[in-house]
Amino acid sequence: MKKFIRNVLLFSIVFFVVEKLFYFFLFISPSLEVDRRLENLLEGNINKDLVIFGSSRGARDLIAHQIEDSLNLSAFNLSYPGSNIEFHEFLLESLLKYNTSPKAVLLTVDDPVEFISNESLGFRFDRMYPLAKYNYINNELIEREEKNVLSRFLVLARFNQSNLNILQKRFNTVDSIQVCGSMPISFQKENIKFNYGKIDHYSLNEENEVLINAFERFQKLCLTNDIDLHIVFPPNFKAHNPDFERRIKELSDKKVHHYIYSNSTSQYSDSDYYHDATHLNKDGAVLFTNQVIEYLRNYYSN
Repeated sequence: MKKFIRNVLLFSIVFFVVEKLFYFFLFISPSLEVDRRLENLLEGNINKDLVIFGSSRGARDLIAHQIEDSLNLSAFNLSYPGSNIEFHEFLLESLLKYNTSPKAVLLTVDDPVEFISNESLGFRFDRMYPLAKYNYINNELIEREEKNVLSRFLVLARFNQSNLNILQKRFNTVDSIQVCGSMPISFQKENIKFNYGKIDHYSLNEENEVLINAFERFQKLCLTNDIDLHIVFPPNFKAHNPDFERRIKELSDKKVHHYIYSNSTSQYSDSDYYHDATHLNKDGAVLFTNQVIEYLRNYYSN
């Protein structure tokens, strides 16, 4: 019995010593990422007048430094390709927790899937795994059932396969991030045929209540922190969807503002201004950002 207890104690000591050695991988994981925006957010380094949230359409279609240069205010883009409104809410909540509150927020919306579950948009857990050393991130992963409570005590329980990759990451041709956080694409996608699309049918029956609730909480975070929230409708290579616009406005607080791209702008029906059917290329992004700038200039001059 004494030998058994001794062996158990010895195993426990060795396990905890070895287990702590894996903290090295957790510690260096953030520094190996090329997209360090979330880490900078947690470190309190994103203190801007205006912050952009959204999925790839926010990342590609709006250029934060262009807004900054034109309006003489600091701006940053926190849009993540493939992210949904739940992730945007998490980012905004984190921004307010660790940074000064911005004066204005731009939230781009995805026509027609903003509130519809789909494979292209989700909660970007992959951006959180490299930051598992932060208790704040680990607690969020536990709450979302991506980790269990053991991760509060064991380094190995925080581990993800991505933490074992100790090679420096590199930008690819599509996801290259500017200093301002924006990710415009300078080229057109290869082997793509552009057909000007018809309006998508919008069905309330397909909506996901979880996403709608996240949208409502996102608004509440802005309003309770005296942040001007501007919901932005970027162009697709198709006709504008009035049903989608109407639904967004129905779910918006009366204090929330909306900017819908100009239907009269001929370039938005010209494929030369698009990377693909749902994303502008850099020329299109410069054009669209300039129009948003004019909208903001008029709004704040009144």
